[in-house]
Amino acid sequence: MKNIKTEILSGSTIAIALVPEAISFALLVGAAPQLGLWAAFFMAMSTSLFGGRPGLISGATGATAVIMAGLVKSNGLEYLPLAVVVAGLIQGIVWLTGAWRVFRFIPSHVISGFLIALAVLILLSQFNYLEVGSPDMLKKCLTLIVVGASAIAMWVSSKRLKFPPALSAIAIGTILGIPLGLATVGDLAKVSSGFPSLTSLRIDLSSILIVLPYSLGMAIAGLTESLLTVESVSHTIGEKGSKKKETLAQSIGNIVSGMFGTIGGCVLVGQTNLNIGAGAKGRLSSLTAALLLAAIILFFGKWIELIPLAGLIGVMLIVVLETGDWSKLKTKSMKIRIVLAVTVLSAILTHNLAVGVVLGTIAYYLIKNKRQKKSIAAL
Repeated sequence: MKNIKTEILSGSTIAIALVPEAISFALLVGAAPQLGLWAAFFMAMSTSLFGGRPGLISGATGATAVIMAGLVKSNGLEYLPLAVVVAGLIQGIVWLTGAWRVFRFIPSHVISGFLIALAVLILLSQFNYLEVGSPDMLKKCLTLIVVGASAIAMWVSSKRLKFPPALSAIAIGTILGIPLGLATVGDLAKVSSGFPSLTSLRIDLSSILIVLPYSLGMAIAGLTESLLTVESVSHTIGEKGSKKKETLAQSIGNIVSGMFGTIGGCVLVGQTNLNIGAGAKGRLSSLTAALLLAAIILFFGKWIELIPLAGLIGVMLIVVLETGDWSKLKTKSMKIRIVLAVTVLSAILTHNLAVGVVLGTIAYYLIKNKRQKKSIAAL
């Protein structure tokens, strides 16, 4: 009985905490807020039912959102559903072929670069929201002040309070932002409270060729974050998880997400750690999170439009701070510096984290191979 209570309470907390991040990632993509919210529902539901590690939480994430943002910016929102479905199909192929095993060979330095690049891309995307509503200089200054206050509230809450940090940021952003007349989610896009309908996909060769690079990037980036989280949680609680099952769960989640026109996603590291830390180690917590999130969207959708964008930007600033593996930048190893530089710069310049992972991994093994040859020659 105690375990059931823990699972439900933790899942309920996670559901509420998913709301601001899902909206933020949808806005990052350039999509309507509800497309991030319903993506979080579909992904959380898939992981709860099919995932390889009880206690995992999936949803809309930065790792996949920054890649889809590049697609939407270059080709328009109409290609998003097809891109998410194709990403899910690619993950399905990875599951069928057993190619998920390849992810164990990604070096830790490349993972650090992946996280740094992800944080930088999220940060750069936030500047666009300062222009919503064509504010004058005073409004921009007030917005920055509220952003700072929201970020501080989230940081303090994460360190000292037993309250969902993202909600602390939203609460402060709302309390300060509404009286000041700052831009809200409703100024950017309307939030539909209804269940999303099936989307008619643009399935033709030219469309597939357009989305394929982004879909491949989303599939790789999503699995990188998801499978690393499976490994991390398994190590933390001392129970082995199945990366194969989680690959399937991610595939199903993204295929369904794309069919309903949402932005898709992958496992959320922060929310998973929050769930596990609360003592929830079963599937009931993630199932509760998914179902309660759906209820929030259906019954409180219009209220979401009132959230000031400054609060959401504050949330993203802390996400940036906590996502990047910034300590790695202090390394004195030239080998690590080169691998980090290749991974981060290639990911940022192409706006595709998968490119960074692939090129960074190649750089790592080239340097390793060169050093081994030198060592053999020296003998």
